Amino acid sequence: MDEQLMTGFAQLKKASLADQIHDSILEMIIKNPSEEGQVLNEKRLMELFGVSKAPVREALVKLCSEGILISVPRFGYMVVQLQEKDFQDITNMRVMLETEALRISFPNLTGQQKKQISDHLTAASAKKDVDVWQVWEDNEEFHMLLASFSENKIILRFLRQCMDMAKRVYAQNMWKRKNSMADSVNDEAHGEIYRKLCEGDLEGTLSILKQDIIGNM
Repeated sequence: MDEQLMTGFAQLKKASLADQIHDSILEMIIKNPSEEGQVLNEKRLMELFGVSKAPVREALVKLCSEGILISVPRFGYMVVQLQEKDFQDITNMRVMLETEALRISFPNLTGQQKKQISDHLTAASAKKDVDVWQVWEDNEEFHMLLASFSENKIILRFLRQCMDMAKRVYAQNMWKRKNSMADSVNDEAHGEIYRKLCEGDLEGTLSILKQDIIGNM
């Protein structure tokens, strides 16, 4: 089940046109925080990106599902302003979901599953000249992979929603710090999680996992 789950996840990560437009709209929102509350117009976005209605509509629907936009009938899509409490709520939910998933999977982790983590770390460390979106994708894939070993579909469903919302928070914080979307891969915490797993240290793994989640926000 694990390999099938992650194969499907990897296929979804291959960015479609709608995914690219989604990230571009999100980047526009992040780079113009003073315009929070602005209304986005579907037709204007089609003209801006030079595409048909379908991928723009798909991107807007996804942004609404992530709580980034609100659809206002006959008006457009309004940007939702995130508050500090929202950041904390997302972080707390991720901690609850991911630590519970680890507790479930830890007693029965297989060598193949540990190899999947090792392979991910190797691939991530080879990435150069990346931006916040690619770095977040790498981070998200690691955490979803680790949680998938629990084989708990409910945890994975809610974690997916949290990760979608956390993506905006991560990119927004990076933009505030550096005024740039350029980023770099730092898998030190992920590597330490892997080492603790291999040592059979549950409490150590949980501690580092929690620190990593909080640090990403």
